[in-house]
Amino acid sequence: MSGVVEQDARLVVMANQIANNVPVGGEVPQQVADHIGKFWTGAMRADLKRIAEHSSDQLRQEVVAAVALLA
Repeated sequence: MSGVVEQDARLVVMANQIANNVPVGGEVPQQVADHIGKFWTGAMRADLKRIAEHSSDQLRQEVVAAVALLA
């Protein structure tokens, strides 16, 4: 795998793990967006947005919705 593909795969796993670990009963997409906004670099967020636009089938729907909430 190339470096970009490996990095994208790691971002997908990380984003999906965040969504999996949001407490039940909360607004999952908003909480995922808040976490990513706080702890991910701008480059990581940009890469996740690109992944969501071109390969959203790899991401949980809550993550795709969270990406739409990111500024």
